[in-house]
Amino acid sequence: MAGRWEYACRVGPLLAVLVLGVAACRDSEVGGSVGAEESLVKSEPGEVACGRPFQLPASGGLRLAGRFAESVPAAQQTVSGMVEVTSREALRGVAAPAADVFLVREGRVVTTPMAQDAIGVRWELAAGETRGMAATASLVSCEPEGGPLPPGGYELYARVLLTPDDGAAQRAFGGPWRLRLR
Repeated sequence: MAGRWEYACRVGPLLAVLVLGVAACRDSEVGGSVGAEESLVKSEPGEVACGRPFQLPASGGLRLAGRFAESVPAAQQTVSGMVEVTSREALRGVAAPAADVFLVREGRVVTTPMAQDAIGVRWELAAGETRGMAATASLVSCEPEGGPLPPGGYELYARVLLTPDDGAAQRAFGGPWRLRLR
């Protein structure tokens, strides 16, 4: 009997929370419309999350410059270009073979970087040296319903993560570069 009492003491409060939570959900449905609210949570500089505000972080030891088309058809699924990475100091490490690229509209992330199924590439840069890398951005919405992005103006950003031989990983961002979907 004592075992049952201990079990009830542990499970009882959880069951009460579950029942109250379900009842609250039902009450809000009965009350009519449920409006979407804007998140009050701020994004960290450099955080790339679908639908969240994007803020370019402070620059570090790498500088990114991009070359992308300024205008592409809205029906296109991707846009490709090149990102040039310049190191302020000598650097040896490993990076992905392509830059991560994403689009922002009205300050919010609307596409996220495409998945890369690749092995890291060895980098050796002298101070001031530049290395180019491929970059492809998705033009399909990152929202759950997906679909092509509507025509209009967007900001394109690139991100490169380089892990040096002798230190912590470095994230570098470039952009914004203007992109018009027509």
